[in-house]
Amino acid sequence: MILILIQRLVRQLALLLVLSLFVTACGTTAPASSDPSAADAPSVEDEAAPEQPPSDAVTNEDTEQPNTDAAVIVTTTNAPNENNPADIARHEQLLETFAEVEPNVTIDARQGGFDRETFTAKLAASTMEDTFLVAFTEPQALIEESYAADITDLVQEWEHFESFNPDVLEIVQDDNDRIYGIPSGGYALGLIYNRKLFEEAGIDPDAPPTSWKQVREYAKQLTDPSTGQAGFAELSKGNQGGWHFTAWVYSFGGDLMEQQDDGQWVATFNNEAAVQALETLKAMRWEDQSMTEQQLLEVKDILPLLATERVAMAIMAPDALSSLQAQYEANIEDFGFGPLPQQGGNATLAGGAAWMFNPSSPPDVQNAAFEWTVFRDFNIDAYEDDLQGQAERGELVGWPQLPLFRGPYQEQREEVLSRYANAPTEYYASYLEADVALRPEPPIETQKLYSILDTAMQAVLTDESADPQQVLDDAVQQFQTQVLDQLPAPEAS
Repeated sequence: MILILIQRLVRQLALLLVLSLFVTACGTTAPASSDPSAADAPSVEDEAAPEQPPSDAVTNEDTEQPNTDAAVIVTTTNAPNENNPADIARHEQLLETFAEVEPNVTIDARQGGFDRETFTAKLAASTMEDTFLVAFTEPQALIEESYAADITDLVQEWEHFESFNPDVLEIVQDDNDRIYGIPSGGYALGLIYNRKLFEEAGIDPDAPPTSWKQVREYAKQLTDPSTGQAGFAELSKGNQGGWHFTAWVYSFGGDLMEQQDDGQWVATFNNEAAVQALETLKAMRWEDQSMTEQQLLEVKDILPLLATERVAMAIMAPDALSSLQAQYEANIEDFGFGPLPQQGGNATLAGGAAWMFNPSSPPDVQNAAFEWTVFRDFNIDAYEDDLQGQAERGELVGWPQLPLFRGPYQEQREEVLSRYANAPTEYYASYLEADVALRPEPPIETQKLYSILDTAMQAVLTDESADPQQVLDDAVQQFQTQVLDQLPAPEAS
């Protein structure tokens, strides 16, 4: 395994992490009930939150111990994907095993994930689920607005609490080190590619492109207008384009915003690196004509194109490998996964997801929701049963993720995984061995930023005359005036 520098911003301060990339199993850090990359892909645009938290909000530390013998129903987001039999089978297996441990707890998993636009209304109407999965961009805002339950006591009493990577745990902590969630999964964006198409084009399938210059060259070789095969496809809709474009900017050596000495945030994504990234994307679309004719794509649009050999390369999180096999019945032996191509930045975007808990849920429900969360994601016996079930059902076990733990518990998980891993990890070697810095998602108003970056990408992907510099200048102006300048003034130190 390799050590790589991960720079993450928590609230307004810069923080450097060091994490190891390793091969882990589908669903070990995020529920199989999520849509492809749902835990990783950004949520919808943020909505301004009400000034006051729910009046009936409770915290774990202020309540009596719940009666664990009484029947409890726990509602949760991210029910198994209705179109993914493997998701459903895994969820049912976990429910059956959990019932043996907690027979009085019923899990009511509901379709859909966290939605900022409806969250506060559901919370006020007491219709919000008891536990919900959010991207790493969300916890700090939810904590500051008192929209997440304090579960510190529950977490600290958990047997593997001391094994958590403290830097990862900080994502769900406040300034006083109180804990409001459970990190559930981590990823780093990379390049998924079709090894079979590489070979047919005379390209070494064990040597994916490592620079954006190479990506352009390979994409042209892999494009075949006669069959409709495109060399490359990219996201540009549903905030997913902005999510990916952030990684593009990192790989070109740029950043998207910076905090001034007075605490004010300034948008900077019209810098030279960002412009070069957008110019490269535009050149691939119009000059090289190596991208899909269809644009305004999301993850759910590109995955079937990859599975049916209509696209040869795309930027994805590694869980796309599992989705290709489980949902689209692709031959996983045809796919490789490499690091994000670079152009002077030597960095990629890293993120993840965390489970948070409804502050209005009764304490016995919060307790049961916590027990379900750590059982489903981290119980060693359940983990082994889950991996065995996945392997027996022919699911992909062993695609790359980032570890959440350290020490003997992490080693125990890796040893269990090794018994059932079936993924062709040799095809991911360049990704696993890459010495690339991992950078976090932007720390302020991330989803609104992604939405504005979506429009910038759409401009150059749909209009050949669009000027990347002007497009980004306009986007910076919009984000600065409509979003950053509207933030409360920083408190004087």
